[in-house]
Amino acid sequence: MDNRLKQDALIEDALQNYPLAPMPHDITASVMARIEMEKRPSLFTWTDFAVALVIALTIGASFIAIQSLPPVALAKLRIQGILLYQDIVVNARWLLPAVLFGAAAFFSALTIPYLRRELTD
Repeated sequence: MDNRLKQDALIEDALQNYPLAPMPHDITASVMARIEMEKRPSLFTWTDFAVALVIALTIGASFIAIQSLPPVALAKLRIQGILLYQDIVVNARWLLPAVLFGAAAFFSALTIPYLRRELTD
């Protein structure tokens, strides 16, 4: 232990009393030569492009399908939408808690395999 203290004292003395050596002129070039440049990953992959294309085609097909419906069908769809909204408003006192508790049960069930794996390891 005493030997370490002597070595530390010698190192501290050398760091404080000895002059610094000048920095080599080609230090930047030699350091940069050792760095391997990695190719940056692309922001978009072919999978991203395919998913965007499918979503765009789905939206376009839905728009064309809605535009080609007869006016009577659009009126019936509007009525059904209003009835659905009223049904949700009337049943909100039990529907909303049921949906929230169901979502909580679903998400807690997702954690069970992870917890089992963590507790058995």
